[in-house]
Amino acid sequence: MGLSVKQTKQAIDKGNLLLAYDLARVAIDEGDTSAELRHLLVLTLARMGDGQQAMELYTEYGLHGSDNAHHRSIAARILKDAALAMPEGEDREEALTEAYRAYAEIYESSSDAYPGINAASLALLSGRKEQAQTLASSIIALNEISNPQSYYDAATLAEALLINERVDEAAAALYMASRLPDANIGAKSSTSRQLSLLAKMLELDADREDILLAPISPPTVVHYCGHMFLEDATIEAGLRQRIDDFLNEQNGDFAYGSLAAGADILVAEAILDRGGELHLTLPFLKEDFIEQSVLPAGEGWTDRFEHCLEAATSVHFATEMNYVGDPEQFGYASKVAMGMAKLRAQYLRTSPQQLAIWDGVAVDGPAGTGADVKAWNDFGGATTVIAPDDINRKLSWPKQPDTDDLTRGLAAYLFTDFPGFSKLAEAALPAFWQGVMGRMGSVLERYPDKVLAKNSWGDAVLAITLDAPVAADIALALQDALQDFDYSLLGLSESSGMRIGVHYGPAYQTQDLITGKTTFYGTEVSRAARIEPVTPPGAVFVTEPFAAILVLEASDRFKCRYVGNVEFAKGYGTYPIYRLMAV
Repeated sequence: MGLSVKQTKQAIDKGNLLLAYDLARVAIDEGDTSAELRHLLVLTLARMGDGQQAMELYTEYGLHGSDNAHHRSIAARILKDAALAMPEGEDREEALTEAYRAYAEIYESSSDAYPGINAASLALLSGRKEQAQTLASSIIALNEISNPQSYYDAATLAEALLINERVDEAAAALYMASRLPDANIGAKSSTSRQLSLLAKMLELDADREDILLAPISPPTVVHYCGHMFLEDATIEAGLRQRIDDFLNEQNGDFAYGSLAAGADILVAEAILDRGGELHLTLPFLKEDFIEQSVLPAGEGWTDRFEHCLEAATSVHFATEMNYVGDPEQFGYASKVAMGMAKLRAQYLRTSPQQLAIWDGVAVDGPAGTGADVKAWNDFGGATTVIAPDDINRKLSWPKQPDTDDLTRGLAAYLFTDFPGFSKLAEAALPAFWQGVMGRMGSVLERYPDKVLAKNSWGDAVLAITLDAPVAADIALALQDALQDFDYSLLGLSESSGMRIGVHYGPAYQTQDLITGKTTFYGTEVSRAARIEPVTPPGAVFVTEPFAAILVLEASDRFKCRYVGNVEFAKGYGTYPIYRLMAV
């Protein structure tokens, strides 16, 4: 097994699909020709829910002609996922039948248990119970399944037993599977989803289903927050015990949050001590964060901060700027961490939880533990609160930056351009202005109270709104508005579409000294302007913070599919990018 295949598989096994994608994509771009690596990339996309791109790469890589039944089965998996996402009805049943037949054909030609068990499950889900049970019985009879030595073989045995309604035996097989050395988070999550569907089809009661699936329940994703306080070994020991109790009860092994002195560091240490993953989102540059959020509680926290930072699975900076005295910088970072926690939970198909070390006092502002709890709860999240007892919150705050009454706030920044505009003939420009720019102007007119600033120059459009979901609506509406435009009017032989880039973050708001209109400026506006040049025509690319905010606030309306780490224009750096689509 090559190093790239091994690393990608390890990331998939941990349920870290974003990392798996990056590892496989980079290795393939650098010349790795392994069929297994290509299979893992397509599998990663399928697990992330991006069936369209997965199917495109499946065809491009020629996996349909592979000698490996698992490679060939990816297309059937994509069909299965698409069918399961459909509402109940005849169309869904037909789609499930199509996926069943695709798996069954591979099983008949290979006798491989993987396509076989999927064919059996799909037969059951599409109403073919007798066929399902016949298939399941043939799989149980396979030697590697009846005497399983690996997680997948034991899980396959459990699934086949469940289809044949031998529930107690299925539960025993699942327990055995969970104890095997190659059992991993990603595999358990996939198995849990499949068997849950079958349990409902067989009308198992909820308690029995919970008992059945308990051995393979994936870890809980946790967003954590809490108060800063001075070091106190006695109080910390009591808090730590309750934090450990929560993590043990919830099986909380994936944690997302910040790293301020006090509660944040206590939770981070607890996660690391149990061998979990710690994903940090800091609001601004490290040195300023230490000054604002670590040292005020005493120098003793500094070494603990550095240890957690070094041991973290990932460290992200919500903004690559200094602290400028804006409390929105803290609130923004918290919301990004919440969104990333929800995104990870989506991939694992679990419900994320928030842990708050909180005194229960609400705050009137964008930052603080009370604000974090409110933001999580406002968007349907559940919070477990640990009372902080007698923590000492008499912190030694540093001198705050002089803001000079400048207005700052969070906003979404949308930039567009039209590829090839500079090459249009002079005679085509009126048609472009009336047809393309006119349609875009009409879209923006639908949001008279939402768009705070807008501008155009040449083929480019800028629109700014306070609300990320509104910006997503506008971006997709701009693309839709050009779907039926006749590009031959511009002398073009084929359609193109706008390139649209969107970002969300804090910036200064002021009056443009040249135009007299409201405008925004700052580091995050500059970052937003760098996205559109690397966006394919007809697509909407968004930054990870924007994707995180959408997952937090509007996951029922939008989905963001991971594209990878993309190098921005003009040497601005490399950042994770997502493609925006409607649900």
